[in-house]
Amino acid sequence: MTLAAYGDAMLRKAPPLESIEIFVAAAQGESLRAVGRRLALSPSAVSRRVAALEQFLKTRLFDRADQSLTLNAVGARYLEDVAPAIRSIQNATEAIRFGENRSLRIATSHSLAGWLLPRLPTLQVQAGVSVEITATRDVQALACGEVDLAIWGDLKVPSGIETTHLLTPEAIPVSASRLADGRTVPHIEAELSRYPLVSVRKPVGLWERWFAMAGLEASALNLRSFDTLQLAYEAAAAGGGITLAVPLVSNSFLADGRLTACTRRAFPLGARYQLYRSTERRRHPQGNPFKAWLREQIDNSVAEFQDMLRAQ
Repeated sequence: MTLAAYGDAMLRKAPPLESIEIFVAAAQGESLRAVGRRLALSPSAVSRRVAALEQFLKTRLFDRADQSLTLNAVGARYLEDVAPAIRSIQNATEAIRFGENRSLRIATSHSLAGWLLPRLPTLQVQAGVSVEITATRDVQALACGEVDLAIWGDLKVPSGIETTHLLTPEAIPVSASRLADGRTVPHIEAELSRYPLVSVRKPVGLWERWFAMAGLEASALNLRSFDTLQLAYEAAAAGGGITLAVPLVSNSFLADGRLTACTRRAFPLGARYQLYRSTERRRHPQGNPFKAWLREQIDNSVAEFQDMLRAQ
């Protein structure tokens, strides 16, 4: 047998590695769109590779309904056998990439990215840690290895993701000095519900929680919701209503006077900031220095937040 013929025979004994990687990602709950984004393929191309793998194996691995894929019993057995091998290949590849001192990749929300980015030069100078920021809340970016760590508010995460608590912030009502409708802002908690209130879409019910913590009823609230904290604070600073300030993202608005406290009591609303990491990926060597630096930056920003409120 010639070398070429031997190679062809060997290739026929195993499907392409890319097809197996796509199968593992899809079987573990990653959407075809997310898989395609990571591999620079269209969702239809990803679907064709899954179908080609099934054709190679001469059996179905997924049940299909309404354009969705559900792993069947055969697929579950195959996943159990091949997933460890794929992780070993990924980890070995990442080990070589780490040897090249690549940047630490961090995912976070758009609002937290705005707080984090201006502080990164000090991290580079003090600890020699280089960071790349991706503004996303897609947990699959972490699960599939697009990023090494993530800083988010509370998110439901799949198995294989561990969390480290960073901060449970307290929220206090703030606004511009005068609302766009000409009214001055109230300084009595019971009057807040009569004014337009600004919040974020997720997590839901922040104002309702604040009123409950204050021992006040919250009915028929005039709420305007935005996608990010940054947008909510911008709207409030423009006179659009009263919002709830928490440390970190609101600090710059308090520092330049665009937002000031309406009342004096702050309450924790149950939302937390956490650091997320995949347990199935090799730890980046710069992860621990970054984590220590991040805690220091958060502590400093919380202290700054409290100092600014006391000074008002």
